[in-house]
Amino acid sequence: MDIMKDHSVSKALRIAGHIFFLVLVAIGVVFANERVIYSDSAAQLFEMIQRGTFVIYDYRYAMAITQTLPLLCIKAGFGLKAVVIAYSVAAPLLSYLAFLLIVYPLKNERLGLVLLLPLLCIRHTFFHAISETFSLFIYATLLAAFLSLSPTIRWKKALNIAGIVVSCLLCVFIHPIGMFFAAFLLGYRFVNVRFKLSVAFVVGAITLTAAATVKMLAVSGHDAGFMPNPHETPQILTHFFSQDVVHNFANRLLDFYIYPIILYCTVLLWHIAHKQWLRMAYGLVFNICFIAMTVVVYRFESSPIGVERSFLPLIFFAGLPSLCEVLPALGDRKQKVFILLLSALLLLAFGKIADTSRKYHQRLEKIEEIAEAALKTGQHKLVTDKESIQGVFKIESWGTAFESIIITSLRDDGNTVTLFVEEETIDKECADYQTSDCFIAVPWWRLWPLTTLNPNYFKLPEQPYKQLTFDDGKPIIKEL
Repeated sequence: MDIMKDHSVSKALRIAGHIFFLVLVAIGVVFANERVIYSDSAAQLFEMIQRGTFVIYDYRYAMAITQTLPLLCIKAGFGLKAVVIAYSVAAPLLSYLAFLLIVYPLKNERLGLVLLLPLLCIRHTFFHAISETFSLFIYATLLAAFLSLSPTIRWKKALNIAGIVVSCLLCVFIHPIGMFFAAFLLGYRFVNVRFKLSVAFVVGAITLTAAATVKMLAVSGHDAGFMPNPHETPQILTHFFSQDVVHNFANRLLDFYIYPIILYCTVLLWHIAHKQWLRMAYGLVFNICFIAMTVVVYRFESSPIGVERSFLPLIFFAGLPSLCEVLPALGDRKQKVFILLLSALLLLAFGKIADTSRKYHQRLEKIEEIAEAALKTGQHKLVTDKESIQGVFKIESWGTAFESIIITSLRDDGNTVTLFVEEETIDKECADYQTSDCFIAVPWWRLWPLTTLNPNYFKLPEQPYKQLTFDDGKPIIKEL
């Protein structure tokens, strides 16, 4: 990964980076409600407001970084709208800061551009503000930048080693797949220097091994699902092309998964043309292993966000070598053509993200429509079941109670409404619905006394729940 020497190409890369990261931050503001008031993001924002501290699950400590900005806004007493915007722009701002660090102090423009590559392959994932996979791209690119350096001054060596350790830990403790990112980068570095050991590599390998061991020993709950079952794996791989996730990958191939395939084929042909057999073999074996592991872990995945995130790392594994090996070997004119082409594809990706936003906007509008119907009857607390709301929302979510209480609290007029969705048919004799002093959240974390809600943000009156049904698509509120 040699540092670019051509000033004009370097300048073009920097300008493109500044423009697109600022656009990313801007659309983070524009689509703040759609990004934050949905599913996991809404639940974690609700918890942050309630606890007044970081919300960390499954040892994903690196999530504290993107939670810092909204948490500071909560501590400062900012309004709910400001908190939602802060949460929405936290990851884009972090990505931009990483770009500035990589491009200026670390002087590696091409790696800075790697941070933009995931935008080519996300549509629904953009509306999942807490997306650990997107944050993982940031930490992995930082790790790549530190591994690419060979400082000779002692204090710079120390800073570089610290950067490797911290970024490696962030990769592992943001998502289980982060171990693949760190392993790929260490192996990529080791192969590129023809298996010569360096202090940076040894420190990185020790850090990854130690962190992965701790993570594997502590894994439980949600993250345990990312551990392949050795008894099922052979059966899954022998029926590779019949798995749901493979079909969903094929259905999205022309939309965005074509990009990592094109980039990887470019790198593969480059390695063959220049007889870089070790690099070719490493990339080929690693990508095959990753795809196999992904199919095993995500074999039943069918949700739009899940399918996108499952194969999203491919754009990193293909994009990093294409930008760091192939691009710098091209002439100035070809490099500028590539930058223009990438810019056009990014603009197209932003357009598709904006188009996808309509589904999430429709969901919030429908929740507000239901809230208005409830308020006309003086009701603030509703319960329904999955069968009753089937087809009402274009996008499904398990966090409707959190989403409804947040979107209706944005008005700050005391007209907060919450909608709880039962998985099964409503049990009208359930005492929870008759309890006036409660907020029902999710089946596994059901009752919140109203007195525990943060009064600076959520104001629900004491009243029992009423049932929500629909008549020709119109919300109807009735007694249980």
